[in-house]
Amino acid sequence: MILPAKTLWRQVGCCGMIAFLGIVIYGNHLQNAFQFDSVAYVVNSPKLQAPDEMLTFEFLKKDYFARSLLQISLAVNAKLGGFQPFGYHLFNLTFHIFNALLVFFITGKLCRFFSLHRTGWNQKSINLASLLTALLFLCHPIQTESVVYIMSRSEVLAGTFYLTGFFIFQSCLDKEFPPSGLFKYVFGPAGIILAFIFGFSVKQTLITLPAVLLLYLFCQLGPESRFVRFFKRWKWVLGGIACVVLALLLRKLLIDETFLIGPSNPEEMVGRKKYMLSQPSVIVFFYLRLLLFPINLNIDPDIPVVTSLFSLRFLLPAGLMIGLVYATVKTSAPRIAFFCILWFLIILSPSSSIVTLHDLAAEHRIYLAAYGFCLISSVSMVRLMNRLETTAFLKPTSAALLLILFVAFLAATTGKRNLAWRSELSLWEDARKKSPHLVRPLINLGRAYSLTGQTDRAIYFYEMSLKKAPGVFVTYYNLGELYLEQGRIEAALKLLHHAEKLDSSIPEVHASLGEIYLNTKQYELAEHYFRRAVELNPKYAVALRNLGILNYFHLDQPQQGIVYFSRSLTLDPNQPEAEDIRKLVAQKFN
Repeated sequence: MILPAKTLWRQVGCCGMIAFLGIVIYGNHLQNAFQFDSVAYVVNSPKLQAPDEMLTFEFLKKDYFARSLLQISLAVNAKLGGFQPFGYHLFNLTFHIFNALLVFFITGKLCRFFSLHRTGWNQKSINLASLLTALLFLCHPIQTESVVYIMSRSEVLAGTFYLTGFFIFQSCLDKEFPPSGLFKYVFGPAGIILAFIFGFSVKQTLITLPAVLLLYLFCQLGPESRFVRFFKRWKWVLGGIACVVLALLLRKLLIDETFLIGPSNPEEMVGRKKYMLSQPSVIVFFYLRLLLFPINLNIDPDIPVVTSLFSLRFLLPAGLMIGLVYATVKTSAPRIAFFCILWFLIILSPSSSIVTLHDLAAEHRIYLAAYGFCLISSVSMVRLMNRLETTAFLKPTSAALLLILFVAFLAATTGKRNLAWRSELSLWEDARKKSPHLVRPLINLGRAYSLTGQTDRAIYFYEMSLKKAPGVFVTYYNLGELYLEQGRIEAALKLLHHAEKLDSSIPEVHASLGEIYLNTKQYELAEHYFRRAVELNPKYAVALRNLGILNYFHLDQPQQGIVYFSRSLTLDPNQPEAEDIRKLVAQKFN
């Protein structure tokens, strides 16, 4: 069916507005530097040094369950623009705007699907709800972390595939604009399957897509449908089976920490039981609070750990969620409210239940689930406006102005939040003020100050973090390096040996210890640590060069020294003193 020209141009105008606002709101972050995990996973990633090796179908297939498509997206950026952050940020923003456009069209279909026109809505109300939902999804401050933080592109890109699959499913069921039989039964299902397959290789959130599609299908069933009558008849039997299955699953989850998620580091995680007990309060008191009152956003929130099943921090939010779902089923609440609540909870379910993550909560995890909140908020606002207009209490122009001011407030708050992400210093200073009891902001502030050359400030924060948490590898290693720069050899040696005990698999620790022993003329110890560094990383050019220096000048093994020099030059031909090393190698062979 071809849309009327007026409707088509109206939709084009709405899409243009969404894209324009996205650029205006987030444009101030495109030059932000790499931060947090982006440094480790992008700048320091060995794989991205050779991006061509990742841009193959073989890599996509081989690393499929390790988010291969996400890695390929980073490889595309590395191939096109190296390690300049602009391209990485632009990628995130482009897909976020595209997702907001998908939300616009999905919401229009949802409003027609739930027959809101039967409750007094006209096409104007549906268009307004669609646009308002898309704008809320686009510019709500809680979305900032997903867009601005480069490694959160997993949420944004997975959201694209998720929303695409859902939109195709909607189109297959559309009664107002019925699709052709070929699309409905061939191309549509194939598109949904492809969206699921590719999206799953970005983030495993796609595992919930079938449940959401079934929810959407269930919402169109009437009380007299065969499925609903079957469910009512056998509800106690089905409920009993579900309880038994859930009980067995819960038992397995609690006695086996690695079940469904593989090996984990228990020292860095609270454990599955505490994690699961903490999630109801995270959903209600953290995610919903930020959606309703988007202030004090924080990359490292200080979330209390719930340790008991009988804690109020578990029972109260769990009861509220169950009561909310029950109320939408048993009362006369619109069916769209039931859909929005279940959308929110289903999409959050993997990261807020059985999948034990390092952090109890993170703003970027709410990215796609936030659509449920945006939709119900927009529908409620439009419904309220319609009622006020019919009572002549509120003029249409005044209502439109209020909505514009509301969206402008959210956009301004988002733009302000973007400023916190300008640099490592601004981001972690913000986190330290909001989470003064946590260690990670102190460690990252130490790193940020060391990168700007403010060594004394860096040492101050590292020493503070060492007092709070004496078992963190990175604190010992980084502080040891700073002590080494200041010539505090004994203190550096003590810290680096402690770092080695905490994690002996890091080649840089052994290389630093080797350099200390080389400078203090303890050549046998120096050789031991340099060899260990090369064993862990055979492409460690600096350690190979130092082995060359050690063997050639100090251990009276010039031939072995030349071998090490040659290997080092092959790996890094532009290293410091490269010309002198080449002359040395050339003299030996001549």
